[in-house]
Amino acid sequence: MANGNSQFTPEGIDAIKSSGKAFFDFTERPMDMSALGFPAGSDGALVAADSGKLINVSMTTPNGVVEMSTDTIRIRPGADNMVDHVDIFVNYPEAQDANREIKRAADELGFVMLQDAEPIDADFKDGSGKEQWIPGMGNKTGTVFSAEILSNHDTGRMTFVYSVQLADKYYTPDAEEGIASTGRP
Repeated sequence: MANGNSQFTPEGIDAIKSSGKAFFDFTERPMDMSALGFPAGSDGALVAADSGKLINVSMTTPNGVVEMSTDTIRIRPGADNMVDHVDIFVNYPEAQDANREIKRAADELGFVMLQDAEPIDADFKDGSGKEQWIPGMGNKTGTVFSAEILSNHDTGRMTFVYSVQLADKYYTPDAEEGIASTGRP
């Protein structure tokens, strides 16, 4: 670990997988890819936990620490060797268990589009196929999170793909105000 960030070198990835822990410090932006151990020109990384295991991710933001458990972390580069976004996949084999995640996204992360979401009930697994929903963004933590929710009504599974957005365009006064009030920059 360096400066509060896990390192995504081969050795660092082994340490993340063996410890089941990853750390990010998003209190300062922009974030150079080197802060996460990547060389210049890197394409980022996709890190998957070993089968049946999770990685506990701790993200320090300007307004506190956000924690999530995941089986997959993806780092995506942007312009000038900066981190564009970090993706965290949060899976619920039973969609009804995702009700607490929806509440957390609204209350802790600031997703205004989820504030009045209907609870998921047993009727979710109705055989109607797959669905994708993008409930905008939240910035209550001082760091911008976006989300994509993938639902499978055949299996009853739901996956939240959170993206920690680090590009400057999400941190202008107008963008921050828009995200806080409408979920859109």
